[in-house]
Amino acid sequence: MNIDKISKQLDISNSKVSAVVELAQEGCTVPFIARYRKEKTGGLDEVQIKDIIDIHEKITALEKRKEAILKSLVETGNYTPELEKKVVEASEMKLLEDIYAPFKPGRKTRADKAVKAGLEPFAQLAMKRVLTENELSNLAQKYICDDFPDVESIIGGIIDIIAQKIADTPEIRSIVRDHLRSGFLISKVKRGKKEAGDLYRDYFEYDERVERAAHHRVMAILRGEKEGFLNVSVEPYIDPQRLLGKIERFFFRQESELYSDCVKEAYDRLLFKTIGKEVITEIKEKAIEASLEIFHRNLENILSLPPFGEKGVIAVDPGIRTGCKTVLLDKNGAYKGSKVLYLHSDEKEAQKIKSWVDSGNVEAIVCGDGTFGRESISILENAFAGKIPVLAVDEDGASIYSASDAAREEFPELDITIRGAISIGRRFQDPLAELVKIDPESLGVGQYQHDIPEKMLKERLGTTVEWVVNRVGVNLNTASYHLLSYVSGLDMGKAKEIIKVRDKNRFGALKNLKKVKGVGPKAFEQCAGFLRILDGSEPLDSTMVHPESYSDIKKAVKTIGSSVAELISDPSLLEKKEVKELISKSVLEELKKKGLDPREKFQIFRFSESVKNMDDLKEEMVLNGIVDNITGFGAFVDIGIKEKGLVHISQIANEFIQNPADVLNVGQKVKVKVIGIDRSRKRISLSMKDV
Repeated sequence: MNIDKISKQLDISNSKVSAVVELAQEGCTVPFIARYRKEKTGGLDEVQIKDIIDIHEKITALEKRKEAILKSLVETGNYTPELEKKVVEASEMKLLEDIYAPFKPGRKTRADKAVKAGLEPFAQLAMKRVLTENELSNLAQKYICDDFPDVESIIGGIIDIIAQKIADTPEIRSIVRDHLRSGFLISKVKRGKKEAGDLYRDYFEYDERVERAAHHRVMAILRGEKEGFLNVSVEPYIDPQRLLGKIERFFFRQESELYSDCVKEAYDRLLFKTIGKEVITEIKEKAIEASLEIFHRNLENILSLPPFGEKGVIAVDPGIRTGCKTVLLDKNGAYKGSKVLYLHSDEKEAQKIKSWVDSGNVEAIVCGDGTFGRESISILENAFAGKIPVLAVDEDGASIYSASDAAREEFPELDITIRGAISIGRRFQDPLAELVKIDPESLGVGQYQHDIPEKMLKERLGTTVEWVVNRVGVNLNTASYHLLSYVSGLDMGKAKEIIKVRDKNRFGALKNLKKVKGVGPKAFEQCAGFLRILDGSEPLDSTMVHPESYSDIKKAVKTIGSSVAELISDPSLLEKKEVKELISKSVLEELKKKGLDPREKFQIFRFSESVKNMDDLKEEMVLNGIVDNITGFGAFVDIGIKEKGLVHISQIANEFIQNPADVLNVGQKVKVKVIGIDRSRKRISLSMKDV
């Protein structure tokens, strides 16, 4: 039954859904299923596989909750076959909780007090037929007691009982919920908070249909509420009086002043605020999910940026007061020395690294793009014109890493600023290998990440890193434990154990991983395909073919009288009939890739030389830029100066687009035109239209 539900919801065949669920229950990871079980899943990608697993978990959680509720109903004596039918047929958690709400143990309401005082029969009678004012007054006399000493309090008591019954009716809760979901999100400035909350002035008198509220505006409004500047609520789309009339007709089938009072009490005290908060929570959850998706896409793109490769570099962490910390890294990213260049006071300081440049062991100078970064690049370009490229690197998160436990562990003897320069250089050589050491939320590629629950943020971004790492693959003999920990089937503990073994003796074959503490049969199955050994005893270890397929490949090469090495190097052999019959299509695809890095090739990019700082900008200028961050309302673009420019969503394309991420990626090279400069607020408006 669950398989059918998932299949219909995602429009994916039952057999594919069933295969994914079974594999996940066996302990297989999403990257493993996506890459090495294509024949079973029909080639579903990571997103589809994760969607299946997530929905299956939600359905399972709903079923478990139903079991718990039915058990509670039996234990409390509230069970009836009719109630069981409603519970079993509930299609979502909110409806299920609506059904269960009146029967939750320990619930104490004003209605309970009235029931305890014996007013229930009176309330039942009042619901069955319309009572005149005199009838109500006369009947009330019979129920006077210590807790309800007069007619007025008795009438109030039966209104409480009836109002609670109205509020506990699942169908009515659904009516109110639907009207609020299709209503307005409203924010107003709190009294006396206008001046202090000026940052949120756009939302001081704001209303927008719930279904149309942009996610970034929702996050901004809710942050304003959290910080104490805004009052936030939802209101129904129709007039509240019409909604009350709709509820009254549904519940009573007739009208009376008492019934109207009961409905108003139920709505004002028990339904509007409670369900309103539910709807605001729903809006927030959707906005958080949208923010997470933006963060996921941006992080995926930045981790997938082309690596400069195994080439020596000189890396510069620019600075004025303490100088530019400059390090030499060999082709493997190993630290070879450092110098401090006071470029701001004397451009001749650049000559201190002339011997490094002239050695022939480095192929680029890279400089962080922070304070004094553009100026440093200009000075270094002038000093080494024609000899070596001088390029900018996004340094977001480098200072965070340099002060981390991981950096201290890696370079205990080095100053924090030297570690930062090393991080800048290494992220240029291989963005993925270095950036996995830094918390993703420190990389400056998110939107409202501080308003997202930390656990949710870490889980989602951890998944993103895992997907990219496994898509690219990892060199078992050179990867840091940070990188290894994201490999399918491994974790930080297993990664450190691998490093311990590797420090004593490099791995000559993937099969030797089985000897590492903690890497059992299941862990080996999940991780082996994503690891590479480039100079080992088994040629197939250099590819991303899974070891489980090695025997089929060896049978195939024996059949055609060839060798594994020849099969990998000569694509024409893969087209032979005998090979295709013995090797599955997905394995043939991996062999064709030869284990090569799937990331794009590195290309040198230069910013417009005429612009060194914001004072050089003029409207209508067309500049080279790199997309630095993408949000729901647009994209921030690095144009080679300290300040990033904003391309509003309306300026990204000539045609209407709903999401900037549908058109742009973080790290993408673009041409932009300056359409606005606000020097006092250091804001730059850019356009990509007709550029």
